Amino acid sequence: MGESDYKYGRNGKGAFTWLVLTTVLVCALVFLMNRDADGGGSAGQALVIYCAAGVKKAVEEAAGKFEQETGAKVSLEYSSSGVLANKLKLDKEGGLPRADVYVAADYVYAERARADGLIAESLKVATWKVVLAVKPSGGVVLASCADVLAQKISFVICDPLAGVGKKTKKMLERSGLWAAVDAAKVASFPTVTEAALAVKENAGTQAAFIWDSVARQFGLRVVELPELAASKADISVAVTATTERPTLALKFARYLAAPTRGGEVFAKHHYVPLPGDEWAEVPQLRVDCGGVNREALAKTIREFQQREGCEIDVVYAGCGTLVGKMQTGEQGLPDIFMTCDASYLDMAQEKMGNPFGPDLKVSSTRIVMLVAKGNPLGIRSLADLAKRGLRVGTTDPKASTLGALSHELCRETGQFDAIRQNIVMMADTAHTLVQTMEAGRKLDVALVYEANIRHMKDRFATVPLQPKRALAVQNVAASKTTPYPHLAKRLMEHLTSQTSRRRFEQLGFNWEANGR
Repeated sequence: MGESDYKYGRNGKGAFTWLVLTTVLVCALVFLMNRDADGGGSAGQALVIYCAAGVKKAVEEAAGKFEQETGAKVSLEYSSSGVLANKLKLDKEGGLPRADVYVAADYVYAERARADGLIAESLKVATWKVVLAVKPSGGVVLASCADVLAQKISFVICDPLAGVGKKTKKMLERSGLWAAVDAAKVASFPTVTEAALAVKENAGTQAAFIWDSVARQFGLRVVELPELAASKADISVAVTATTERPTLALKFARYLAAPTRGGEVFAKHHYVPLPGDEWAEVPQLRVDCGGVNREALAKTIREFQQREGCEIDVVYAGCGTLVGKMQTGEQGLPDIFMTCDASYLDMAQEKMGNPFGPDLKVSSTRIVMLVAKGNPLGIRSLADLAKRGLRVGTTDPKASTLGALSHELCRETGQFDAIRQNIVMMADTAHTLVQTMEAGRKLDVALVYEANIRHMKDRFATVPLQPKRALAVQNVAASKTTPYPHLAKRLMEHLTSQTSRRRFEQLGFNWEANGR
């Protein structure tokens, strides 16, 4: 037999190349399959929701709709509110935080979790209350909790770790009946759904102290007892403090709270939805802001915008200009108005029928006279601005809070006519005055805010004005008609946070926000 045409090892280089290519292709395929399975890396992993068992049906349905609309993936884990709160704490202590969102049966759990540093933002989404749920076919007539005990009704309750168990205990302790009820129960369940199921399927269980919404979901008859009249609780959705996906978590929270999204689902499942913001994947806010705040606010607003996944259009101008535009209706009301001085919010409220809600004070800054280093012209008070030949700069009183206050204070000297003769520049903004002073030769003195010139103190001198009205207080308020009142409130809270405080104080503002 002749030698075979094929010899082992011949063309081995080409075979090896094919082997390498095949291996690379297989590895790439496995990687892509695994990536698709987990949603594309850490950014695409399922949003993990720790959810109170009593709101399972509503949250499950809303989460499904959220997935369809946004393309995000959601993973739900159920237990009682207290157990989930403990789980959040253990996750954090173990350095392995899992949950992105915490849905609690009662807002008190969210407040406690915030105090423990477990959650950040929280929104109330719906309400329910504790009732006695009985079998629909049962003919018992019960007018009070005392009747339940007197008629020896066979009932169950929930453990205090569950929101409904905690609320039941609190209400019955007020009426002095808790000890008797606790002693007379036939069983206690860890979750409200288990208690409801016991009444529905166990022939020997006549009733349960549970949430009214859950009772209706299970087709049970609701008996409202007077001892439970004040048992209303607010269901809340909160973003955990440790989530690596705060923007997606906030989007889900906003979805759950939106009247046309989560609100409709909650209503369908017999909860009472609470008013939430209009739904938008990317909500948009307009902020009208006095120019003096620009440098202090810019970074804080950018951070908020990024975390919330919203868009914020900030219009910086003199407050007189901003209020004037609001009055003409040319651009409509902003969602938020942050002033150079609180008097301009008062003006807008008075002239436009109180279109803004309650305000928060943020900061304050004093009007000063900016003069050359060493103050060679000897300017000590506003009256000195009447000196012949002095070149004075102010901002425009019609457009600017600073200008209006400066001119009012000059009038109070009794020498305004002489001072007005010396005003050679009325700029749109203090920034223009500062630039003019820096350029030299055109102004001898400029009336600006102390916060405008912190960076210039080594090159210029300042003369503070002492009258009380020379102190401008910056405050912020949201429009009553904004479609995003909760988002606006969170932004206002962000603007009065400790992070914001540091930025204002670094620029020479005084901090005025109470308790923050």
